[in-house]
Amino acid sequence: MFNFFDEIKNIKNISVLEKYNIVNISGQLLYVEGHLGLTNLSRENISFRVKGGRIVVEGENMILAELSENTLKIVGNIKKVEAF
Repeated sequence: MFNFFDEIKNIKNISVLEKYNIVNISGQLLYVEGHLGLTNLSRENISFRVKGGRIVVEGENMILAELSENTLKIVGNIKKVEAF
């Protein structure tokens, strides 16, 4: 079975967090596995819960391009990603 994060780890030495997986690609796309639900959704600020905390994404013209039970994809001009 294809696993996105296993493939990335084979290509590059990317740090993958233990509690959830998050990849920021060129500040234009953020892919997350292991989210526990959205807490805020706007074009400038998207936040969601993860095991052990919360992630806040700040930027411009951001949209939630994909949302499933445990994955999400944010597209836009991503300026800052912080974990709390």
